[in-house]
Amino acid sequence: MKKWFSIIFFCLLLAGGAVLCVIRWQAWFGMPEEPAWRGDTLSYVFPFFDQDTLSPERQDILVLGDIHNRLTSADYDTLAARVPQAEAIAQAGDWMDRGQEYYYQQLLHEWMNSALYGMPVIACPGNHEYTKSIPKELSSVWHKAFTVPLNGPATVPGVSYYVDFPHLRFIVLDTNPLDRVVYLTRTLTWLRGVMDSANGRFVVAMMHHPVLSPAKGRFNPLIYAAFRHTLGEADLVIAGHDHSYMRQRNFVVLNTAGKSKEQHKHLFAQVKDSAPGYGVLTVEPQQLQFTVYRWDNGAVIDSLYVRHD
Repeated sequence: MKKWFSIIFFCLLLAGGAVLCVIRWQAWFGMPEEPAWRGDTLSYVFPFFDQDTLSPERQDILVLGDIHNRLTSADYDTLAARVPQAEAIAQAGDWMDRGQEYYYQQLLHEWMNSALYGMPVIACPGNHEYTKSIPKELSSVWHKAFTVPLNGPATVPGVSYYVDFPHLRFIVLDTNPLDRVVYLTRTLTWLRGVMDSANGRFVVAMMHHPVLSPAKGRFNPLIYAAFRHTLGEADLVIAGHDHSYMRQRNFVVLNTAGKSKEQHKHLFAQVKDSAPGYGVLTVEPQQLQFTVYRWDNGAVIDSLYVRHD
């Protein structure tokens, strides 16, 4: 009896180890060793919005999608020249290719040597900025790099928050922890309250994983079911992750420098242009405008207008 018990216990232990190896394979073996940084010692500080510095009659915000450390200082200089009126940056996640120290060093090195350095940033965590541990966690360096207001759902991990301007409430949703139903429902309750208390401002939400997906095999039924009705009432919803451009009603997916993914057609996705691009969000007392431009030549891909009369 003891012999059979030992055999069964050993087999269960072996099977458990095999399952753990499968789950942890990418974290243990699939990620290359972090390169050594040989540049200057950098301080991870991306200033956040100071509302008093922005015009009460108009805000222009440069909006970026997935970047994955693919933009250089010269690229950021190009953006600064094309959008000289921008007062701030919003970025929809996966700015870094991985959540390791080296990639933050690389980002800030290019940023500090560009014309955009010092511009305030609204940042949204992407899945690439999370560790691949169990449970997954947002890289500690992200918290050093980005300062955000502490007004998100207190009992949900990750970084969700909102910031108010005279005519705009800008909401950031961290979708990475929302595969757990308890966090998803708490976030939805918080989101509903934040949207209802906007007091007539335009409401723009930014999240990494999109509600509607234009990329093949990327449709997320949980995000779609949870957010399509609530965020359908927002004036604009900006997402990344799918490395494509798409707009359906108020839902936009934006890609700035991520490697393009294969697109597919379904009822929800209207792909305007698969080329990487960037957006400019212009908010005035009665009108919100969002214009998307091609990265390579600055040509207009798409424009969205919303009016509050």
